[in-house]
Amino acid sequence: MTEANSIRTFVTSADGTRISVTVTGQGRPLVLVHGSLSTSADWQRVADSLADHMTTYAIDRRGYGSSGDAAHYSVERERDDVVAVLQLAGPDAILFGHSFGGFLAGSLALDHVPAAAILYEPPFFPPGPVAGEEALAAYDSLLADGDLDEALALGMRAFVQAPEADISAFRSSPAWKTRTTLAPTWAREMHALDAFDSERAPFARITCPTLALRGEYSPDWLREGTRLFQKALPDARLVDLPGQGHDAAETAPSLLAREVLNFVRTLPA
Repeated sequence: MTEANSIRTFVTSADGTRISVTVTGQGRPLVLVHGSLSTSADWQRVADSLADHMTTYAIDRRGYGSSGDAAHYSVERERDDVVAVLQLAGPDAILFGHSFGGFLAGSLALDHVPAAAILYEPPFFPPGPVAGEEALAAYDSLLADGDLDEALALGMRAFVQAPEADISAFRSSPAWKTRTTLAPTWAREMHALDAFDSERAPFARITCPTLALRGEYSPDWLREGTRLFQKALPDARLVDLPGQGHDAAETAPSLLAREVLNFVRTLPA
């Protein structure tokens, strides 16, 4: 599949959903959970950069890529998916989550503490609802009408708070069409985030060594939320990715891989 000789395998989650996993490289296992509007393929360059040092288990989350889905969605079912991949990877696996994948990884780690964790801008501690009832209702309406293009634009504007210039540039890029096909899954994730009470989450239970990553140019609420998350953990460090925003896996995969390895080398063998 790639120069790093990736293979695709599958695990069966607790509810019977088939979850696709792309396995790349050799060395200590790293389970990678992608965020919204993404798939494991968007993280392949990071996996390739780590391939000489780590075995990456990159999940296609349910409803994405080559994974299956179920009629009923819940965060608990997604966490079960990650648990199934962690069992495949082994007890010394490091759990990496980006954005909504970081939300899944961080909330899972409250009850299933991994050997170590890396979270890249998990959307905990927002200053208010991540989406909000009005924006979510408008988004759901556009999905019901089949207008995925306008739904994605609304989501970029209301959920991500992206500037109009960035939305216009994204809309003219080849990636836009691919992202519109994933727009329906974004709604359920935003509903889940708005229903989650970060203030009550006892993050001090995540006792494993943890790396919190944030982009230098990411939205302020994600940067501050990542800092608050790091401060809430007993053994966590905060690292800024210079010159990057929320999507360093695509804009600077080698830099992101380097920060992962810098952290992993501090861990007990």
